Amino acid sequence: MSYIALYRKWRPLVFDDVVEQEHIVKSLKYSVNTGRIAHAYLFCGTRGTGKTTMAQILSRAVNCLNPNNGNPCNECEICRGILSGSLLDVMEIDAASNNSVDNVRDIRDEVIYTPSRAKYKVYIIDEVHMLSTGAFNALLKTLEEPPSHVIFILATTEPHKLPATILSRCQRYDFRRITVESIAVRLDKIYRANGIDVENEALKLIARISEGALRDALSILDQCISLGNKKITYSDVLSITGMANEHFISTFVDSISNRDISNILILINHLVMEGKDISQFVSTLILYYRNLLICKLLDNAQSIIDASGDSINTMKLQASSLDKDEIIYIIKELSELESSLKWANHPRVMLEVTLIKICTNPVKNEPQKIENNQTIPAKQVSSQEGTHNIFSNSVNLVQIWDEVLKELNKAGKGPLCFILRTAKILEFDINCIGIILPGNDGANREIVSQPANIKLIEKILKDKLGKEVRVKCLIEKDLENIKKFNPEVIDSEIFNDDRVEKILSFATTFNAPFNIYDK
Repeated sequence: MSYIALYRKWRPLVFDDVVEQEHIVKSLKYSVNTGRIAHAYLFCGTRGTGKTTMAQILSRAVNCLNPNNGNPCNECEICRGILSGSLLDVMEIDAASNNSVDNVRDIRDEVIYTPSRAKYKVYIIDEVHMLSTGAFNALLKTLEEPPSHVIFILATTEPHKLPATILSRCQRYDFRRITVESIAVRLDKIYRANGIDVENEALKLIARISEGALRDALSILDQCISLGNKKITYSDVLSITGMANEHFISTFVDSISNRDISNILILINHLVMEGKDISQFVSTLILYYRNLLICKLLDNAQSIIDASGDSINTMKLQASSLDKDEIIYIIKELSELESSLKWANHPRVMLEVTLIKICTNPVKNEPQKIENNQTIPAKQVSSQEGTHNIFSNSVNLVQIWDEVLKELNKAGKGPLCFILRTAKILEFDINCIGIILPGNDGANREIVSQPANIKLIEKILKDKLGKEVRVKCLIEKDLENIKKFNPEVIDSEIFNDDRVEKILSFATTFNAPFNIYDK
């Protein structure tokens, strides 16, 4: 007989074995015991929390010949037929691959016939949010007034994608994420029953990184068992999952706090040579900084943070040397990086650049914020036509530009956001804003300048500024043909950056009023 994966072998067969969904179990058992069976159920929740398992148990419970306190007996011919898949009165359908109108019409044509052997015909439609609009419309009438012998059980991880007309016709049950403690207890029972020895720290790590999904935890345990070791250790779990250990993360965070770029680059090289996944590492780093923030804000951080006592003490020590705003800044930068890595061809480079930016532009060294509607005194620059103000009211536009990038990211424009993060914003006049990209590569300019992208940026700016603005994207190479430069400006301390000099010369030559805002 072929090997059966742990998550299949240990799938609960009765309601009482389902882990930590007592609120749903109680309701469904009562429905079975009293015969108050709904015609349509909707099971919602993240992956691995028991939606499909519960649907399968319910399909047997309503048809079982000898139910026991609402649970199926799993011994009668009906239960055995459903378990083996030989009883066609219970059908499980994957909506991801059967999402067309024709697929739903087939169901609609079948429901009029009575069950062959069972009391109810049960249709379990998994990932129901994947159905097309036409398929939902075809399902609607049948779902609203199905024959008395038919039960629909819909399961989804994304209930917000279902039409309101579908939601209103179902009894909805929301599955909770399973706690680390409950997952650990279940894993302990399983590995002992299989004669396997697992370190306690390894067990806790598996439970923690499964993020509330018991199926994921069982899959990780299965992989660890496949190593063939007599005892599964903490290191085995790290090796299987591609995660960096807590000591490495702690050392990495210390290097960031110390602005030790050299050591950061060495640690990243070690990370890559060990074959660790960059995206997984960034995600782990974000969670670590989240824990640092909790340690900074709460005295009883151990009640929220799932980590050992020694680890929490280390975090508290690290958090004491960091400012709250600095931790939040780092979390935001890493979160933007995590989003951008989905499309990255060179994730290592992006990680290095982001951390160098964090180290060289710490929050505590940023320009002082403007409060109480005060303004930063404007620097004066002479030109042929008069005087222009540089950096006047700059914080407002910087804040608005940050909000623009967030809106672009929400709109699914992650790659565009990554390009624009290093751009300088040039205000030609009150109705025209220029985006100056660093470097001389025109490829990024072409991406930003696509009509759809420019239109979207202009729309977001209009919403933020309350007025129409035009946007123009340039690169430094566009300004290189300007050779003349006003000697009175060269000595200005704010123009040590050659790019700013070129922009100023460009505006002076063409007599364009401007402000420069640099993040």
